[in-house]
Amino acid sequence: MPANLHHKYAQSGISLIELIIFIVILSVALTSITLVYISTTRNSADPLVRIKSVELAQLTLNEILLKKYDENTPVGNGCVEHAPTRCTSGDSAATNTTFGTDAGETNRTQYDDVDDYTDKLYCGSNVTAAKTACPALTCETLRDESGVDISTKYNGFSVCIKVSFAGGAGTEISSFSAGVDVEGNDAKKIDVFVTDPANSKISLSAYLLNY
Repeated sequence: MPANLHHKYAQSGISLIELIIFIVILSVALTSITLVYISTTRNSADPLVRIKSVELAQLTLNEILLKKYDENTPVGNGCVEHAPTRCTSGDSAATNTTFGTDAGETNRTQYDDVDDYTDKLYCGSNVTAAKTACPALTCETLRDESGVDISTKYNGFSVCIKVSFAGGAGTEISSFSAGVDVEGNDAKKIDVFVTDPANSKISLSAYLLNY
């Protein structure tokens, strides 16, 4: 056999050292890919949880905004007077400055004005008040507007609601219209705070006017 042909066959294939180096490089690459995959899988749930939080906050806020401004607001809405009087017509009853549920309103399905919801804390399954945005309040079962228990659907979520007067000179709502001040009792701010199972919090707010 010619010497040059023998030399050619001797140089074919890979050595043991080259094979070991290849295996080490492949192992490092696979480890990196696996770590990226695990991280992506873990974080992919975050947007879904955030969407569910926003959904719950929006449902709660929409429910409240459909209620009357005040216990004394007439059916179909209308201004409720207070001192100094701003109403020129309509109902002559005074604004109720005490927030909270009124006589006979023992559950959520009976709430008829926005401040009935203030200082309410609704909790899904496996939630304690300490893990909410309002730890000083007492957890009530999370329900929808019709009183249906949705605590299992929103397992690990909680909703805290705060309602306050938001009118008056220099307040945020008065700045919406230059030169026009909203009287202190003529605006209410509704804040809805949702805490998710990972203890992350979001909030949605809205204003309702006395009209």
